[in-house]
Amino acid sequence: MDEIILIVFPSRTTLAKALEHLSSIEGIEFQRAAILAKAQSGEITVLDDGIGANEGSIAGGTLGAAMAALGVAGLGALALPGIGAVIAIGSAALAGAVVGGITGRVAANLLEGGGHDDLRKHLAERLEEGHPALVLSVKNAHDMLPVLREELDAYKVELIERVRAG
Repeated sequence: MDEIILIVFPSRTTLAKALEHLSSIEGIEFQRAAILAKAQSGEITVLDDGIGANEGSIAGGTLGAAMAALGVAGLGALALPGIGAVIAIGSAALAGAVVGGITGRVAANLLEGGGHDDLRKHLAERLEEGHPALVLSVKNAHDMLPVLREELDAYKVELIERVRAG
């Protein structure tokens, strides 16, 4: 089962520098990562590495349109007289975009279904304004926590704690 490691930084600049440092170290592996921050208004911003439904829909629609248009062209649509080829390829691209968009949206929702949105919201409520957090989903938190503490010591991390997901 994945575990969550929460790391709170004194500033966004420090978080960015620490994240760059962590990404250069061999042996530190994350399943997922997110950055949580609280605005002056109290609104929580979550930047994560997931694919949202809109991105999935756009990617699926684009790929579906291209595949359908090329498929119809490959079946001989270019041999149709007059504007028949344009109508056939255009109709196929439109149908492919619709089907691909729906498929991409569903696939992205299924992939994101394993997320920890409730946990992220709970963690974000604990944040102070101007003190962003890095949330890492890892498999070996017990082994990784001491390494992270050592590597991040120079960045004046305010909090590093392990939270069991699920």
